[in-house]
Amino acid sequence: MLRGLRVLVFLLVSTIAHFLAARWVLSVFPQARARRRLVFAIAGALSTALAALRILGWWFRGTFLHDVLAIAMVELAVVVISLLPLGLLVVASRLVARAFDRVVPAADAGAKQARISRREAIERVAGVSIASTTTLALGWGMVRGRHSFAIEEIPIAIPGWPKALDGYVIAQVSDIHVGAFVRERQLDEGFELVRRIKPDLVVATGDLVDIDSDVIGELIVRLLGVNARDGAYAVLGNHDHYAGPHEIVSAFRRSDVRLLLDESTHIRPGDGGGFALLGVDDLHGRKSLQPGFAGPDLGRALAGVAPDRPSILLAHQPRFFVEAQGRVSLQLSGHTHGGQINPGFRPAAALMEFVAGRYDRAGSTLYVNRGFGTSGPPARVAAPPEVTKLVIVSA
Repeated sequence: MLRGLRVLVFLLVSTIAHFLAARWVLSVFPQARARRRLVFAIAGALSTALAALRILGWWFRGTFLHDVLAIAMVELAVVVISLLPLGLLVVASRLVARAFDRVVPAADAGAKQARISRREAIERVAGVSIASTTTLALGWGMVRGRHSFAIEEIPIAIPGWPKALDGYVIAQVSDIHVGAFVRERQLDEGFELVRRIKPDLVVATGDLVDIDSDVIGELIVRLLGVNARDGAYAVLGNHDHYAGPHEIVSAFRRSDVRLLLDESTHIRPGDGGGFALLGVDDLHGRKSLQPGFAGPDLGRALAGVAPDRPSILLAHQPRFFVEAQGRVSLQLSGHTHGGQINPGFRPAAALMEFVAGRYDRAGSTLYVNRGFGTSGPPARVAAPPEVTKLVIVSA
């Protein structure tokens, strides 16, 4: 059901975007107007290609098919992103042209046609420039950007943190999205940095898989391969709900990686009392009909945790911090991918309160990891995949 809905959404977005692109081509390239049917046929083929490749990807998981799917998704992203500034340019240029026609009447039809030709030329050059720049940026983001892993070292001072644990290192990964576009190569690239950190603890803050739950084992093996002294822990994200949370939970229960589902555990109690590590279900559960997954319940996770004990919460979506601030020492989240595609600015900031990095409120700290993998087009621009090294000290 969910897979079919995703394919329909891709098909709808792709059809609208390619139809608008075809209309623009016909409006500024006189040569194309003589081949109107061919232009729309190409637009139709490109519109359906992504949906068809998505469906084929359910049964065939070869590298070649996934590479073609990646190119198709980036091509759609290029069209969608290019249409936004191009649409504004077209509207502005045509308003100017109409105003000019009203203010300065054309001496003859030839003069008017010359002005139209100039407008077409401007729109043509601008459109090609925008599309070329977007293609280069997203192409780089697919070939290099999504593999340019960075370690972000973040010192966090927590009141009441045990002196015996000063300098405690947590490695955070998030939004791994194991699936069609994140497999062995990218997993190995990222987890090489995790091992380099030599963490005391490793945590994965949701969106562990993309859409197929049966690949979760590839992540579990790598989380265990870090050999962190205090083990590996994880929480669910919205994509894990899409993929099938029951299957993912079962896989973790059979492994030595602990999945925290509205619960807590006590880490290093012998070192000055240690700290509480909490994990909650994803916010998607509140609107899901999956039995046993009703969304985050921080009260349940905090049950049995002493009020004076330092607490670190794993919650996939950073907006849960609105509920958790003042109740935990530190919340670790992901979900946003740091915007993933940032064309000189961060569009996600217009839609989200917490996008990337550190936020401090009501005596609590939130850290939002930019993520490991990708969602949608497999490209990253000005948002390199992140492995976070959190160094915890006493305030």
